[in-house]
Amino acid sequence: MTTLPERFEEFADARRQGFLKIKELKDKGGRLCGTFCQFAPSEIIDAAGLYRVGLCGQSAEPIPAAEVELPANLCPLIKSSYGFALTETCPYAYFSDLIVGETTCDGKKKMYEMLGELKDVHVIHLPNNPDPERSLESWIMELRHFKEVLEKKFDITITDEMLREAIKWGNKERIQMAAYMN
Repeated sequence: MTTLPERFEEFADARRQGFLKIKELKDKGGRLCGTFCQFAPSEIIDAAGLYRVGLCGQSAEPIPAAEVELPANLCPLIKSSYGFALTETCPYAYFSDLIVGETTCDGKKKMYEMLGELKDVHVIHLPNNPDPERSLESWIMELRHFKEVLEKKFDITITDEMLREAIKWGNKERIQMAAYMN
């Protein structure tokens, strides 16, 4: 049975409800993959049968706790993101079986290193080579490695058909979002 954080009763009702909903999902065998950025390969996460949840630091609330451990010069987004995990006040970070980070900046790299002491974290290295061919090769290697990490961690096999289906659904979702935005 999944447990709630020690401070659960201190949270506002909306946050408590978020914890209870995710706890219910976990108690039914659901597995969560927390992501910080759109660069996380959602189709591979979806093909693995994981629930993908966005993690972000949209509040100043956890920053003071994070500043005790993180370098002071990091941006508030990074401190808030880490602070939510550190203080166990975000249901999505708290219940994530795996958190996927990406190397969009040096501050995030440092945060993922420290977050790895609290949660299971996998960092996807974004290609930063100006040579498009080498960058593509590097990106493909990262995606293949991530797929292998998920297969090993969750004792699953992600087939090409599963990936195709997840890509199809992801494309439908992006088309609908684009139509809504126009």
